[in-house]
Amino acid sequence: MNEDIKQKIDKKEIAAYNSDEVWFHIDNVGTYLIQNGDTVTIDLCENPDLNILKVYILGSVLGIILLQRNTVAIHGGSIVINNKGCIFTGDKGAGKSTLTTALRQKGYDFVSDDVGAIELSDIPMINPGFGYQKLCEDAMTKLGYDSSKFTPFRSDMNIKYIVPALDNFVKEKVPFKALFEIEQGDTQKVEVVEVTGNEKLQKIIKNVFRIEVHIYSGGVPGDYFKKCIEIAKHIKFYKITRPKNQFTVNEQIDIIENIMYQKHDTIVEELG
Repeated sequence: MNEDIKQKIDKKEIAAYNSDEVWFHIDNVGTYLIQNGDTVTIDLCENPDLNILKVYILGSVLGIILLQRNTVAIHGGSIVINNKGCIFTGDKGAGKSTLTTALRQKGYDFVSDDVGAIELSDIPMINPGFGYQKLCEDAMTKLGYDSSKFTPFRSDMNIKYIVPALDNFVKEKVPFKALFEIEQGDTQKVEVVEVTGNEKLQKIIKNVFRIEVHIYSGGVPGDYFKKCIEIAKHIKFYKITRPKNQFTVNEQIDIIENIMYQKHDTIVEELG
């Protein structure tokens, strides 16, 4: 690791980035330097936590590599419903990992946990990730897991657990058909709207993994923007608003299944 980065870490800086290079530091683990989409350098701390080391390699590092390679990767978990690939995205704490896990427990095929890498050919395809998920302690309890049997790690001041997800894991790319954005709101029940038009494109870009690297390094490149437009042409985008402080995963799943199986008893408003 170069001396400039080490000096910044000594001054309590934890990350910096431009269009070609990103570095970030994780206490008790190490410093990760990702360059040009093809080089990763890791400077380990003394006695590093190797479990967390791997989590960041398969999450943030992979996402940044894809961004540097100009590959669109959505921040969210991916599931196959009715032979259609769906990605569940949203801000931190929205419940996307909980929802993805509940769908996997119900028997749906699992594609990826946190980074949905999109390949553009005739139609957008979601590439498979890795056969594990990361869940917070609250979600572990609500979904019936005994946390003492799983590996814990600290992420953003919260304890999370690594949960293997190999039984339903898909090893081949799947057609990308729908993107669901999960958010909490002041509502009494789970609500869904379909987002269309320019708003749809903006929301796709907003939910790209580590899109802030582009935004704060001169803006989203033109060819990357065109890829997002191409994705928008081929997929449906739905915003699901769930009540705050309520566990409504089953209700969310009912709505999602109605949409993906094209049942007629779901009312979807249109926004855009």
